[in-house]
Amino acid sequence: MRKFYISLSILLFSFPIYAKTLTFHDYPAQTYTGKNHPLKLTSESRKYRTLFKQMSQQQPNFAWHYIMETVGCGGGCSFALAYNAKTGQGFVLPNTFADCYSTEKGFKQNDISYQKDSRLVMAVGSRYGDQTQCETVYYLVENDHFKEISKQ
Repeated sequence: MRKFYISLSILLFSFPIYAKTLTFHDYPAQTYTGKNHPLKLTSESRKYRTLFKQMSQQQPNFAWHYIMETVGCGGGCSFALAYNAKTGQGFVLPNTFADCYSTEKGFKQNDISYQKDSRLVMAVGSRYGDQTQCETVYYLVENDHFKEISKQ
């Protein structure tokens, strides 16, 4: 019985080490070949009207029917905007991501990654102003919103 508990403890404590890292291929997107619909803005996205207007004239570069742009917010900080070519809806990533720095891990530049054939967005950086708290946050785009699904 003692061996069982030792084996169970090893399994439980090693699980985070072997947890699967999310990849773009885990969240494929369906192909869209239609025309871009007229731009629709919310009160939140209206602040970026000029950028969204430019985006609505481009070809999709994310999840087959979205146009994504990363935007700098100054001082090693960025966020993302998305325009849905199928619906015309523009929306904003709910968090900004700043560069990270800690004595133990050194400097890590913020980054927001996405691919044309995937619905997954990976963002790296500090979300809440503490540059020592660096994390990778995974979002899915669903119904014209970014939905946080995991973080490390």
